[in-house]
Amino acid sequence: MKTISYFKKAILFIGLSVLLSCSSQPDFYLTDGEAKRLSDYRGKWLIVNFWAEWCSPCLEEIPELNHLYAEREMHNLAIIGISYDPLKNQELSELIQKWNIRYPIMATSPVPILPFKLPQKLPGNYIISPNGDILAKLSGTQNKEMLVNYLKMLQKELK
Repeated sequence: MKTISYFKKAILFIGLSVLLSCSSQPDFYLTDGEAKRLSDYRGKWLIVNFWAEWCSPCLEEIPELNHLYAEREMHNLAIIGISYDPLKNQELSELIQKWNIRYPIMATSPVPILPFKLPQKLPGNYIISPNGDILAKLSGTQNKEMLVNYLKMLQKELK
């Protein structure tokens, strides 16, 4: 009897594990409400930019990221901005308009599930390879040229 009960529990545990691993729950939402997973960006380079309104270097980076985002197809690239501060989604939407941010911004609610921590210094940029590997963490102000050159260097290293 105990063996059968144990066997049923083991089957149930394995079944639940498989179901959870196949979950289609999003990792995060964009401020426009679109549900996303980091795996949605596989096959492209991904720059994840942490910023805050009180950080003047972050605000200087926005036009550079806008220019890079406009050329995203040329560089096989996606960009996502993440507010360093836990702002409400409505506040984020207002800042997107105020600072003319043209690349997607991650919503703060529901809380995103991400494989990296908040950077210690702003602005902070993570560069994720087309395979989904976090290859670099850049601290401090970056411009479009610096980011493009860094991507080219990483592409050469991966070959």
